Amino acid sequence: MNFMSDHGGYCNAFTSLIETNYHFKVSNDALEEGLDRMAQFFISPSFSAESAEKEVNAVDSEYNMSL
Repeated sequence: MNFMSDHGGYCNAFTSLIETNYHFKVSNDALEEGLDRMAQFFISPSFSAESAEKEVNAVDSEYNMSL
């Protein structure tokens, strides 16, 4: 998050019924590193089991609000 904001951008995600969309915006000069950082999220996630549980609960809450 800090890298993205330090380079004029942001990152976010949303989950629909059938997919999750991850997206980010960053300045052109930081695009290559930004892409690598985003890819590393999927290659080698760095969140704890506790963080994963919190995210599952957040996605579940968003889903239930949509019902």
